[in-house]
Amino acid sequence: MANRTFKTGESREQPSLLPARIEDYVGPDNPVRAIESFVCALDLAKLGFGNADRGAEEVGQPPYDPADLLKLYLYGYINQVRSSRRLERESGRNLELIWLLKGLKPGYRTIANFRKENWKALKAANRSFVLLARELGLVGGTIVAIDGSLFHGDASKASIFTRKRLGEQIARRWR
Repeated sequence: MANRTFKTGESREQPSLLPARIEDYVGPDNPVRAIESFVCALDLAKLGFGNADRGAEEVGQPPYDPADLLKLYLYGYINQVRSSRRLERESGRNLELIWLLKGLKPGYRTIANFRKENWKALKAANRSFVLLARELGLVGGTIVAIDGSLFHGDASKASIFTRKRLGEQIARRWR
């Protein structure tokens, strides 16, 4: 048995029974193509991702390519899928993710461990993404302020003021 560098997915060009090609289900303007291009342009070993510089001479079962797990992480971030278990489910049924991962279906524990072990590298990858967005003029760079006021709702009968009750309260206050 030959040693492999990483687990590899199926070719996107391979014909199958149900869809002619998975490629046909992902349009040319689909955001997953941007994720693919962005991750392929990154130097994952330089960013600090584990197993990024793994060679073919390594023994044992090959791990998932960190580029594929980063694609899955970014897809989940963009589509507001935070849970590792939900990402695992989506990688088996979502055509965009099937295309992006070339049919790989990593388990939830693999996804969670990738996040846990590569948090510094993920932070660096997110930073480089923001810098790319600024460079392309996709982000304005203006200051945005968010009001953090906290209001408590109270709709009890005791909190409702009628004209009569308000008059009574004003009279009590000025005595």
